Amino acid sequence: MPSFSNEAKTEICGTVRTPAECRSFLTGVLLGARHFTAGEITVQTECTAFAALFPKLLQTVCPKALPDTEYRTRAKSLPLWTFSLTGIRTVRALTDALGIDPENRAAVITQANLREIAAGLFVSCGSVTDPANGYHLEILLPDPTVGAALIQALTEMGQPEIQFKSTPRRSGLLLYLKQNEQIGDLLAYLGALDANFELINQQVMRSMRSQTNRRLNCDMANIDKAVAAGNRQAEDILRIQQSVGIASLPDDLQEIARLRLEEPDMSLRDLGALLHPPLSRSGVHHRLQRLSEIAAKL
Repeated sequence: MPSFSNEAKTEICGTVRTPAECRSFLTGVLLGARHFTAGEITVQTECTAFAALFPKLLQTVCPKALPDTEYRTRAKSLPLWTFSLTGIRTVRALTDALGIDPENRAAVITQANLREIAAGLFVSCGSVTDPANGYHLEILLPDPTVGAALIQALTEMGQPEIQFKSTPRRSGLLLYLKQNEQIGDLLAYLGALDANFELINQQVMRSMRSQTNRRLNCDMANIDKAVAAGNRQAEDILRIQQSVGIASLPDDLQEIARLRLEEPDMSLRDLGALLHPPLSRSGVHHRLQRLSEIAAKL
C-alpha cells in the first residue's frame, strides 16, 4: 500500500505538464539526486508515478540521456527503482540542456522556476510523515548550497510561512518542518492539495479524539461547555489558517492560535500558563475573542 509520502509525490508528479514545467521539475530532481558527479547521476525512488515519469522527462529534455534502470523488490519495504546515467558526455549533455552549472548548481534556482524545482527536490529526496502518526517533513539535499538557495528563494518569493529548519548531515544538508500548518502550506505550494486536505482532516480528527478522551475523565457538564468553546475556537483558527494563514496574524495571536489547535480542550487558565510569558485567564479569553472576530470577517 502506498505511503502518505508517496501519495503526495504522485499528486505532485501529476502537476508537471508543460515543457517549461518538465525542465524545471527535472532540474530539481537532479539537484536532489542520490549521486551527481561529472561522470555519473543516480536517482532512486519508491514512488511508482515518479518512476514512470522520470524517463519521459529525460527524453523530453535530452534524448541522448538514456538511463540504466534497476527494479528491486524488498520484503518489508516498497519496491525501489534506481536510474543511472553514466559517462561524461551523457551527463554534460543533460546539464547543458538544463543550464545546470556543475560548479554552482544552486545558481539555477530562480523565482520563475522555484515551485517546480522545489517540487522536483521533494519528489527526489524528500519525505513526509503520515499525519495520523505525527507531523514531520524533510528534504535531504546532497549539496548544502542548494538548501541555502532554496530557503532564500522561498523567503524572497513571499513564502515566509514556510520556515525550514536545517541540520548538517554527512550526506549533505537536512531541511525539515515539524509544524502542521507549515507542512500543509508547503504541500499545497508544491501542488499536493489532496495531501494538504488530508493533513487538515487528521488534525481535526486528533482534536476530536482529544476532546473525547478528556470528556471521559471529567465532569460531563463542565467539560461539555469547555469542549464546545474550544471546538468553536479551533474551527475559527482553522478558518484563518486555510484562508490567510496563521503566519499573517500578530505574534501574540500566532502563539495562542497554535496552542489552541494543539490543545483544543484545555482550560483558558492552563492555556495561559503555557504561554511565554504566562497570561491570565481573562487575557487568554481576550486573545481568543480577537481570533473569533478575525474569523468572522473571513
